[in-house]
Amino acid sequence: MTFADTQKVKALHVHDAANVGRTLVDAANEMGQSWSMTNIPWYYRRTWNGLLKHPALRTRPVFWDGTLAARSTSQDVVHLHTGGLSPHMRWLRVPWVLHLHGTDVRSRQYDGWADKLRFGAQHASAVLYSTPDLLPHVLNLEPRTEPIYFPGPVNLAGAPKWSPVPGRVIFASRWEQSKGGSAQVEVAREIRARNPDAEIMGLQWGSGSDDARAAGVRLLPRMSSEEYTRWLASASVVVGQMTDALGISELEALSVGVPLVSGASPEYYPELRLLGEPSVSGVAEAASRVLIDPQGFSDLQQGAHFIAETHDVTDRVTDLLRIYSSVLARS
Repeated sequence: MTFADTQKVKALHVHDAANVGRTLVDAANEMGQSWSMTNIPWYYRRTWNGLLKHPALRTRPVFWDGTLAARSTSQDVVHLHTGGLSPHMRWLRVPWVLHLHGTDVRSRQYDGWADKLRFGAQHASAVLYSTPDLLPHVLNLEPRTEPIYFPGPVNLAGAPKWSPVPGRVIFASRWEQSKGGSAQVEVAREIRARNPDAEIMGLQWGSGSDDARAAGVRLLPRMSSEEYTRWLASASVVVGQMTDALGISELEALSVGVPLVSGASPEYYPELRLLGEPSVSGVAEAASRVLIDPQGFSDLQQGAHFIAETHDVTDRVTDLLRIYSSVLARS
């Protein structure tokens, strides 16, 4: 009998950054837990104009904060995804966990979000971070507790079958500087030069999208999580973000078994067989080699095994239950 079989915790997850909240909640409920989700309400996403603008902007935080506080009375713990929403936790009636995913703490804390993030780090009962590179940025917020590395969860059992289209290269991440966007464009340009007949694809997402298109990338509209993973499963090789970390997109590609090349640091992922040097030329060269023998490089990388060992969602739920149990014991 595992810890997850014996420990029952009612948890409310707020927001769904990179589908992490939904993945955790669905897996936990399948394991017999009672977890639920709530997202940013419609009245925050709406653009208010006219006579209603100022009353709406003044009252909407009070209304949402009060709603969250009321919902928290039927929970054991609240789990917040994305640090910029931290001030909305001010009236919660139970302990809460702050989960920092990437851009929120890596760049936005230096671009106007610092006070919101620091409020969260100093009031949450536990602070989690999703990629190893985030730790110094989290520590900069002077968190109330020791930050906990919580590897991104992936539903390995739900991964689609890998059905590679010969010559297809898919860029998994959006074209933003937080993802190494300029370097991704250079990688695309080099892959095109090395492989004139390759089908190079990406998403129409991010400020560098036009540059990617000019570099020879065919851009598709954003899609649902399920459609996105199936699309990744059609690649002969996936090019990940050109940073030293792996995001959820890269982890999902590995779960399918698609060979992944990216800027990931071997220091952060010693368990993963990286297929090239984490430079523009190194990633482009590696992608070109993989196109010759995708199956051979998939067998070499063993991406699904890496996910099973370090990122599978069932293990992450069990880890989270231990974190919740520790938080509740201290409250």
